[in-house]
Amino acid sequence: MPPTQPLPPTPVAERKFRQLSHGPGEIHVHHGLKEQRLPGEDFRYGMRGIRGCTTEQAMKAGQLFGVAEYKNSCAEQVYESSKKEPVGKPYVRGHSLQMLPEGFGNKSGDPVDSKFVIFPVATAPDTEEIRSQYRFTHNNYNPGERINRNYNFPPMTQEKGFRFGGTVAGAIEGEGMRMALNMDVEDDGNYKQTRMVQKVNEDYRHVQHPKVAQATNMKQGPDGPPLPKDHRFGVKSTVSDYTAGSCIKGYYPLLEQLPDQDLGRCTKPGRRNVTTETRAFGIPSVRTDIPAPPPGKRSCGSDKSYGDDCGAAALLNPQRFDAKGVPDREFLVRRPREELEALVENVSLTSDVDFEALWENAMALFDDGLELVSLDAILYVQSQMIDQQVSRTHQSGAFGVKA
Repeated sequence: MPPTQPLPPTPVAERKFRQLSHGPGEIHVHHGLKEQRLPGEDFRYGMRGIRGCTTEQAMKAGQLFGVAEYKNSCAEQVYESSKKEPVGKPYVRGHSLQMLPEGFGNKSGDPVDSKFVIFPVATAPDTEEIRSQYRFTHNNYNPGERINRNYNFPPMTQEKGFRFGGTVAGAIEGEGMRMALNMDVEDDGNYKQTRMVQKVNEDYRHVQHPKVAQATNMKQGPDGPPLPKDHRFGVKSTVSDYTAGSCIKGYYPLLEQLPDQDLGRCTKPGRRNVTTETRAFGIPSVRTDIPAPPPGKRSCGSDKSYGDDCGAAALLNPQRFDAKGVPDREFLVRRPREELEALVENVSLTSDVDFEALWENAMALFDDGLELVSLDAILYVQSQMIDQQVSRTHQSGAFGVKA
């Protein structure tokens, strides 16, 4: 075998264009800056200026003093810029501002719960005048609301027996359908009046405005243009062998028409999503794999579901006191006597509430010996006592019914 020849080196003039043209420890710079000849340290860039008057002399050239300065200031006061943009002062907008002792702006006032801002239960409903404006501008109707078109009907329509349409007193069966299908007569049954027109105009009308379901006259003579049946309009293309039909149908071989091998799958070894495990990959929709944070510490922008969210039934049919932030489960919590007595006194169920009797009867409902009673049990015992009182009053004849 002949001995291998070493590769020729890169020409000296071309070395600076290579990406690896710098040696060890050399700073990598652009190839245009290599071998660049810089001027000496005493060289100054730019154009040498012409010696003339200095800036101080130019500023003092139009400076006025004494009476001349006063006359000039009086003459300058007529300009709008001198009034609103005085030298050395801020822009004057003409506002008379008086700052309060505590600073600009008003206090925010008492804080409002964000729940009532998002769901304002105390807001009064819109008046009928406002609703009428929204109906006119946005077609905003309530569910099931009837559309009032504000028709100005004659007074006879307000009569009790008024009905729209023709009367059936003198109607003949089938007469209305016959009149609708017979377009040669008028509504009163008389034939249409004959009009005498020029034949040229009538022929033009039949040609220019053909009847329904008839072919349109292309105005090329009675038999159409004198061309053979296989004639095609336009100039035949002689530039390319491909026609519109071949482009639409395709002229690729079958191998090129087949889908690519990596369509919908990975063909690189070691990167294929193939496994022998039976576990589910990814993150579950309901996050039961991590502990759920308290509802009060969850972010409004978080879309994670922990399986404890309320369903559609709770949203469509909320709890009784949900608007006040009191769920129904608070009525089922067993509380000590002091707390329940304070709740009953604040609510004031009736003027003469015997809390001692309510407590004893509610304790008997649980029958576990614990001196803890729920508010729901108190309300249940109170309702039973009211029913018994009404029954005794009814039997004694207090409502005017004989016992």
